[in-house]
Amino acid sequence: MKIGTVASHSALNIISGARAEGFDTVLFCTPDRRAFYESFGLGGQIVEVGSFEDILDTDIGDDVVLIPHGSFVAYIGAQRLLDSDLRLFGNKELLRWEEDRTLKSRLMNEAGLRVPREYRSFDDIETPVIVKTDGAAGGVGYFIARDAEEARRKREDGVRYSIQEYIVGTKVFVTYFRSLAHDRTEVFGADIRYETDADANLRFVDTPSFVVIGNLPLVLRESTLAKYYQMGVDFVEAFRRLTGQDLPGPFCLETIIDREQRIYTFEFSGRIVAGTNIWIPTSPYSYVQFGEQMWMGRRIAREIRDLMQAGRLEEALS
Repeated sequence: MKIGTVASHSALNIISGARAEGFDTVLFCTPDRRAFYESFGLGGQIVEVGSFEDILDTDIGDDVVLIPHGSFVAYIGAQRLLDSDLRLFGNKELLRWEEDRTLKSRLMNEAGLRVPREYRSFDDIETPVIVKTDGAAGGVGYFIARDAEEARRKREDGVRYSIQEYIVGTKVFVTYFRSLAHDRTEVFGADIRYETDADANLRFVDTPSFVVIGNLPLVLRESTLAKYYQMGVDFVEAFRRLTGQDLPGPFCLETIIDREQRIYTFEFSGRIVAGTNIWIPTSPYSYVQFGEQMWMGRRIAREIRDLMQAGRLEEALS
């Protein structure tokens, strides 16, 4: 069995974790990125493709399990993944719910999460808002507005937007791992995303950019972490109620904590997120869980190994 992914987003995390667990790996890489990944000693494991979409037409082989990440959603799309024969670790259906903002809101509300107020149209806006484009493009196209008039002025024709109340607070991104092998939901780690000039102290324009450039590690108060653990459990159970399916592997709840310490969930990601890259070689919580270094790429590979040994790997593939 080989573990593979496309050369972007969290590929180094995934490939290094697979190698640590003794798996052979395959990295599908575009020509412009080949030298970068070869610099990490991965040259013999690279399959060159013209674009990430080409993986849909590539003869990958029945012995390769692909680990999806944000670039799968951004460049290929959830529906095309659903329609493909690719063997993905995790749940393709959850990727579709991640990509569709109507389904995304439905799942978060079903889980009982506190969600910022959502507006159906620009004319309904009654509070400061953040206006978002669809997909997993790392904040590209987002903007904030004080009121409906400003929002209408900033929107672009032909672009599909969702509109949320803007919550002032600390952005916290918590990653989980749903283990079928152990029938448990694990809290893996937390991070803060750093977003170009939205997080800068000095800016000469009133239109901040929310494009993500990196991630910062965050260790939460344990009393707060306990709340996040329950939120992750509730999220898994809500997805099961709505779809009748489990969601193996990593997922992330994207939140804001306001000054009253209320937790608002404004997004989720249904696969590994780039914020887990900060926890190589280990996150504090996975270290407590396993008593050894355990980053997300290795946690995924460990789960695949455990399920293989139990003859249950197909339960975690879609």
